Amino acid sequence: MSYFHDRYDKIKLPAQDKRKPGLRNSQLGAIHSVLAHFTLRGEPAIIVMPTGSGKTAVLILSSFLLRVKRVLVITPSVLVRDQITEEFESLKTLKNCGCIPQKFKSPKIKKITKRVKTKQEWLKFEKYDICVSTPNVVSPSIKGIVKPPDVLFDTILVDEAHHSPARTWAKLLDSFPNAKKILFTATPFRKDRKEIRGKLVYAYPLRKAFEDGIFGEIEYYPVKWNGKENPDVTIAKYAEQIFGKDKKSGYSHRLMVRTDSKKRANDLKKIYQENTTLNLQVIHSGYSYRHVKKAISLLRNNELDGIICVSMLGEGFDFPQLKIA
Repeated sequence: MSYFHDRYDKIKLPAQDKRKPGLRNSQLGAIHSVLAHFTLRGEPAIIVMPTGSGKTAVLILSSFLLRVKRVLVITPSVLVRDQITEEFESLKTLKNCGCIPQKFKSPKIKKITKRVKTKQEWLKFEKYDICVSTPNVVSPSIKGIVKPPDVLFDTILVDEAHHSPARTWAKLLDSFPNAKKILFTATPFRKDRKEIRGKLVYAYPLRKAFEDGIFGEIEYYPVKWNGKENPDVTIAKYAEQIFGKDKKSGYSHRLMVRTDSKKRANDLKKIYQENTTLNLQVIHSGYSYRHVKKAISLLRNNELDGIICVSMLGEGFDFPQLKIA
């Protein structure tokens, strides 16, 4: 038997209410839809859930409730890969929801960070319950990566599945023709109109997320510009005011400044340094992964007030305190 099969009967699905924690409507709907789908069909199941509605719990619970043998989780970025790895290692989301006891053995996890170049390297993953990877180190569409044994994983979980029509993703999914595949996304439609292959089994709408209290109201603050000061300075000063107001109200919010170039990011950092007391750090592709991880750790530990980023911390990345943009 497998890790997930042996612990199947330990899993609970408590519903959240005002008195105790549990699973949200979105999570209960998604997990039951997945289970129902695979009693009838073998085609990939598509789950549409808005960011923040509890996708990670569904992703992990699926492995237990389907009693899988070995799982491959595919993520769009290294940051998301590491977040999901940490979730599987700690199982903290399931513990906090009351789905499993606080003392619960974690699965054996392999975070794949290097290209798999031989069949023997693939076979080394047999000793793990879960492997988590980005496509660029495991997809056989990339030169030098060997096609995996098609029975190595019996379940494939795809995060941000709107990428799945892309060649690197599609070739990887096709490598496991008999595996159950669950495709998670918040945005099921692509600009190029390529279709996500699978059956839509559950779609939780944004409207329902607002009704269920998952999302709060978005507050819009117009910035008044005097026509003389550098507009970026005006925005920075006002952002500091909002940050201070939230802090006085007891909120542990962080500031996110998004821009389109590395030069612009560095210019903005100088503006915030010279015109505010906010402690911000820049992250972009020019920095090492270690630098980025360190910055995120400082954010979590309340040692930074915010982040200035270029094409980072986007889809799939979970950091609820980033409330001011």
